[in-house]
Amino acid sequence: MNKIGILGGTFDPFHVGHLSVARAAREECALTQVVLLPTKVQPFKLGHKMADERDRVNMVSLVAEENEGFSVCTAEAYSEEVSYTYKTMKTLKDIYRNAGLYFIMGTDSFLSLENWYKGEELLREFSFIVGMRPGYRENETGEKAEELRSKYRAEIVLLHNRIVDVSSTEIKSNIKAGKSISHLVPPPIERYIYEHGLYK
Repeated sequence: MNKIGILGGTFDPFHVGHLSVARAAREECALTQVVLLPTKVQPFKLGHKMADERDRVNMVSLVAEENEGFSVCTAEAYSEEVSYTYKTMKTLKDIYRNAGLYFIMGTDSFLSLENWYKGEELLREFSFIVGMRPGYRENETGEKAEELRSKYRAEIVLLHNRIVDVSSTEIKSNIKAGKSISHLVPPPIERYIYEHGLYK
């Protein structure tokens, strides 16, 4: 059976931290494909001003072109509704009928997963790949994974990705201050940001 990883987020912009997790997931979990899923409106980020969804889709599309086995799904980006992972995963399950779906997420999101919209159903019905993020202890993540595996019989894979300390806030601050972002985002995204005057 094909194994497909779904990496969702606002990607405002997509940075080297996202790329580190996506590549590690593909290699360690032998994924057939990594689907980048830009969201339009996240429940946790209502009211936050973001780059236009077309720009964010264009940026992740540039990343997908440069990474074998990567693709982009716009199911959430152009939706008029708030993005809920459970609803999206159910939709993708219908699209990728003969594949096992794995939702790729960072430690910060994983620790609160049970409290998401239909979090318990998510854990019972889907599999998860968790990438380590800066500032989170591995033992804390491991204990949570064991708890959720036992409680929901959930399939949870913890990655050994290279931890990259970068945030979209830092990227935007550097742009406004005229500082370099070349170490924070993939090269095609850096070019796109400057060519389109984003985040000034």
